[in-house]
Amino acid sequence: MSWDHRILTDAELMPATPDNLLSRVKSLMAQQKTAWPQLRDAISGFDEMRYKKLLAAGSVVLAQNNPRRIVSTAARVDSATIKERPCFLCPENLPPEEKGIAFKEDFVILCNPFPVLKNHLVITSRLHTPQTVIGNIGHMLDLAGRLGDEWFVLYNGPQCGASAPDHLHFQACSKEGVPIFDEIESWKRKTITRGAGLEVFTLLDYRLNLLAARCSNPDTLVQWFNEAVKYLQNLTNSLEEPLINIIIGIKNGELTLIVFPREKHRPDCFFAEGDAKLTVSPASIDLAGVLVVPDPGHFDKITDIDAGNIFREVTLNDSEFEEWMTNQPLDDQSSAPAFQGAEPHTP
Repeated sequence: MSWDHRILTDAELMPATPDNLLSRVKSLMAQQKTAWPQLRDAISGFDEMRYKKLLAAGSVVLAQNNPRRIVSTAARVDSATIKERPCFLCPENLPPEEKGIAFKEDFVILCNPFPVLKNHLVITSRLHTPQTVIGNIGHMLDLAGRLGDEWFVLYNGPQCGASAPDHLHFQACSKEGVPIFDEIESWKRKTITRGAGLEVFTLLDYRLNLLAARCSNPDTLVQWFNEAVKYLQNLTNSLEEPLINIIIGIKNGELTLIVFPREKHRPDCFFAEGDAKLTVSPASIDLAGVLVVPDPGHFDKITDIDAGNIFREVTLNDSEFEEWMTNQPLDDQSSAPAFQGAEPHTP
């Protein structure tokens, strides 16, 4: 089955507004919930999920017991396995009931049958081409702007969270209940550079290393991102794309692009045996503060210390992050006070 047969018609999306993407997305979700039993059951499963609040370096982390996500969390993504299995993001391999809507000329928006958050979407390329954010960050920024303030867009690198590293895709979800969107506003920050409507900053003494850029002009963010990733690639001696996860949100017309530079894909506890084992494989949503723990026993035993150790272990070490952070393009206002934003955060 080709993508042409997977795209819902305007009549099937009624009463969506044809030129309003958010309206069309909402109609897609309503149609798929009715027509696709697997998705309907998965959404109903939200009521069965368990949560517990953890604190990692004072930052809120919501551990989520979501047994359905074991397929993604424990997925084998080595090259041999990828070559042997059919691609589950190509149109001929999707479930018969799965349909989508077009996004630009090259992408299709689908509902995620294994949702972590509300309104969980997958935006997949029409072509079977390898996962990379290089050359595609503009599409993500455009999608975030068109979905609006209640949504965010995310990207998982091919070696740090993407369960389909052989097929270009990104995702979108509701911001509801995701801790980082409150903390990015309330946590004490260090401004790295500011000018031309762009602010680049990090969060001080946070549970992991991140770099954020905020601007109302997506073209400015694209330029900043391309330069920042190129430097990170050289710093980490990456032959291709450096290990990164990305989330993008918009609020009051300003886009915030958050980059999580990575040290490695999975923490040691993923591979451990016995009591030391925790089946967690952090990707963008986990790094944003919703830590998926599919195994009920592992969920019951995971602690604040475990969460903190996991985040620090898989994200870029302090020395390399400091070098990357201090080599951002500077401007005439780069001597602005180091500390901006809120007062120090107290949990």
